[in-house]
Amino acid sequence: MSLARRLAVFGLLAVLGLNLAFADDKRLRAYDGQIIISPDRVPKDADALQTFLQANATKDRRYALIKGPPWDINLVGVLSKEPAAGPVTLVFADAADKKLTPLQSIDVSSKNRLVIAHTSATIAAGFAANKTYVVQIIQKTTTLARAELELRD
Repeated sequence: MSLARRLAVFGLLAVLGLNLAFADDKRLRAYDGQIIISPDRVPKDADALQTFLQANATKDRRYALIKGPPWDINLVGVLSKEPAAGPVTLVFADAADKKLTPLQSIDVSSKNRLVIAHTSATIAAGFAANKTYVVQIIQKTTTLARAELELRD
């Protein structure tokens, strides 16, 4: 599937940039390797982002979104380490699939160790209500951040 087609089907809307200094901030260390998911928009201001992370992060890294389809997904990935040169990939896979075969994957940009994205999960893209998905940010074969997402109707 072409990149343009994946963008249209997957519904990736934007990857936002933040102050690069914040991506190295000690305040992010508590979130290393996590993807924080919310239906609320991710703020562009570093201080507001810290508040967003505190309000939305879960200890078990499991999230649920309701009121879909489509499901509006806003996420912040705090990578466990600085990525190598090149893109990182945001991957959604059915949690019931032991091999975690990607349902959808798309290259996204990162600012140092921070990925901020807004997307929509749709039935047309293969997502379904009342299912759980593993969400990962990977580079080549290395998982840099991970969470689980349940989509509800």
